[in-house]
Amino acid sequence: MIDMMIFSLVTKQFEKRRKVRLKFINKGYRKLKKENKLSTLAELRDVLTKTKLNNINLFSESKFSMELSFRQFLTENFLSLSFNESILYSIGANKPLRHPLPKEWQIRLISKNVNIDVLSSTLLWYFYCFLYWGKGVLYGVKSICFLLKRSPKLGRHAYFNSINSNCISSDIDKYNIINWYVKWRNSSERLDSICHSVDVTPNFSLGEVNIVLTDGLPQVRKFKLLQYFLLLVCLSVYGLFSLFFRSFYSCFLEEVLKFKRANLANPEDFARDYLFHNSQPFYRPIWTYLAEKHSSRILFYFYSTNVEVFKTENYDLIQNPWHLISWPHYLVWDKFQVDFIERLDSHNSIIEEVGEIWFSSSEKSIDIPAESIAVFDVSPSRPTFYITLGLSLDYYNYDISNQFLSNIQSVLNDNNFNMLHKVKRFSNIQHKKYLRRMKLMRKKNNYIKVHPSQDARQIIQKTQACISMPFTSTALIAKNQGKPSVYYDPRGITCNDDNATHGIRILTNIDELKEWVGSLRDE
Repeated sequence: MIDMMIFSLVTKQFEKRRKVRLKFINKGYRKLKKENKLSTLAELRDVLTKTKLNNINLFSESKFSMELSFRQFLTENFLSLSFNESILYSIGANKPLRHPLPKEWQIRLISKNVNIDVLSSTLLWYFYCFLYWGKGVLYGVKSICFLLKRSPKLGRHAYFNSINSNCISSDIDKYNIINWYVKWRNSSERLDSICHSVDVTPNFSLGEVNIVLTDGLPQVRKFKLLQYFLLLVCLSVYGLFSLFFRSFYSCFLEEVLKFKRANLANPEDFARDYLFHNSQPFYRPIWTYLAEKHSSRILFYFYSTNVEVFKTENYDLIQNPWHLISWPHYLVWDKFQVDFIERLDSHNSIIEEVGEIWFSSSEKSIDIPAESIAVFDVSPSRPTFYITLGLSLDYYNYDISNQFLSNIQSVLNDNNFNMLHKVKRFSNIQHKKYLRRMKLMRKKNNYIKVHPSQDARQIIQKTQACISMPFTSTALIAKNQGKPSVYYDPRGITCNDDNATHGIRILTNIDELKEWVGSLRDE
């Protein structure tokens, strides 16, 4: 009973502190917006990602930049939502910035006149390095357990990193990434297995190819497994004791262990292809450099085209830190993405234009009435989450989303079209007003809400045309299927000459929307 009371008091105190913190985060965001300085978060992140770190040398024999790899790693793990929260709280509460940052990045922010609590930020840095050290030790133990299990023979294989169950199907006709790869003319030939790490999917066969669950890294056997165990013990102990004089080593322990495991593997146990996608684009795992050395292809593919920051007439917006990317081989949809990579990657990489790349699909089918137009938006998030995204342009908010949907529903209704609206996904961070708006729209005779799990390509195939919010990939999918396809920007903020349009027209006001929808009736 006493334990429950203590737990309840601690929980209430935590919730109270969290509410106070959110209040100041929101205040900081409002202040930046009022002063027209929403780009501050992107600017600071850009500054840090271009600031090199000192004495980042783990393997003297490595043929790649360990400093760049660690900077990529820190960007993915330390400069995301939590960093934006820390900056906004600092501004809203008028207090020094407290965030786990290495010394070099603290100095760089101070040079940009950012008020930093150096002691707190340094202690937080060491604390998080300790947490990542613990995560590395846990990974090492799990990897030993995995290697001790009897694993299927993979033979010649490819591995897909970080996919989900909707990316895998026993039906070769589904539009998912594995089926796309099997049909891709430049995939590795004569594969025995295609591997993934989706543990809810049992192994099965897709034609003559086995679809197999693995952890991605090559097997380590017999005496080399003992070597790996000894390395795990030694590196874990060293990582703990190096926390205060080589803290990057403690933070990077998991990646070091993966590198060492790959280094102990036989060359023939590496996959022919390793495929990574654009959800986590900035950090290239250091073990992939060893795989590349053993003739594996490291392929980075875009399953989405909505990756660029908007071009506007009034603002010169900073791109996300794509300047960090160092993948050796990119698979892109079209010439627009070729241009995007060429502008940002400086490593003389291969950029292969392959057309539309499928990613995930649903097993469900849907009946679509005649005279229907597919509509795809970007669901607005709740303010407490949205403001931490660090967007330089306040676009994917509820007000614009509401106007987008309301205008389209009204214009389609006037032209006797059904509005087939597919929500991108359900989540607990969707704006409550957005959810209520959809409930009201369902009362309209021409509005049909489509479940997020439905396949966008199937919907586009069965509808007459497609209207998308800038710059979702569905517009390009519809164009590739020969369907009339446009972006609709009800505020006229975006520009038709933006590379991110991929050559698809943007309707920038309701009059243009009325004219375009009316033209569909004239065809």
